[in-house]
Amino acid sequence: MSFQFSIMIEALKTASHYITTTLFMAITALAIGVVIGLGIALIRLYRIKVIAPVLKGAVTILKGVPVVLVILALYLISAKQFDNWAETMHWTLRFKDFNMVWIAIAALSLMAAINSSEIFRGAFAAIKKGQFDAAKSIGMTNLQVIRRVLLPQALPISIPIFSNLLISLVKASALASMVSVVDVFAAAKITAQQNYRFLEAYVAVAIIYWLISLVIEKGAQVLEERMSRKLRRATR
Repeated sequence: MSFQFSIMIEALKTASHYITTTLFMAITALAIGVVIGLGIALIRLYRIKVIAPVLKGAVTILKGVPVVLVILALYLISAKQFDNWAETMHWTLRFKDFNMVWIAIAALSLMAAINSSEIFRGAFAAIKKGQFDAAKSIGMTNLQVIRRVLLPQALPISIPIFSNLLISLVKASALASMVSVVDVFAAAKITAQQNYRFLEAYVAVAIIYWLISLVIEKGAQVLEERMSRKLRRATR
C-alpha cells in the first residue's frame, strides 16, 4: 500500500488545530510542577523533620509509576467520587460536565513535580557550600538565601533540563486521548479512522511533535544565554 501525501497533509491540517490544546496541557502542567517541585527540593535541601523523609519516599515511589496509570486512576476515582464531593461542597458542577483536560493536566503535573524536584536538587548540589555560609555570615534569612543565592544560580543550570521536561510533557500529553481529550494525537487518529490510513496520520503527528520540540529547544537556548549573561554581569 503506497504512502499518500495528500492524506498526510489533511491529517496535518486537522491535527494542527489542536496544537494549542497540547501546549496548554504541557505548559500548565510544567508551571504547576515547577512550583511544587521547587517546594519539595527546598524541603529536602533544608532537611525538614518528618516531611523531608516522607517526600523522599514519595518521590522514589512515584518516579516508577507510568503517567498512563496516573491518568486512568484519576479518571476512575473522579468518575466515582466527583459528584459526591460536589454535593458536599454545594457545587452545581457534575462529573459529566467536567473538562477532562484537567484530569490530564493533574497527571502531567505530578510527573512534572517529581522531575522538577530532582532537577532543582541537582542544581542546588552544584552550588558551592561556601556560598551558603557566606550568605548566613552576613545575616541573610533562609528566604533571602533562596531568592538571592540559590535560584539565580540554579535556574540557568536547569533551563536545558526543564526544556527537555517540557518536551516530554508535550509527548506525554498524547495519553490524554485515553480520557476523551482531543489533542494533536487524538485529532490525527480520528482523521485516520475515516479512511484507515493510520501511517499517514502518525507521520503527520510526528512532524508536529518534532516542530514543537524544535521550537522549545531553540527557545530554551536563547533564554539560557540571556540568563547566563545576566548572571555574569551580576557577579562582576
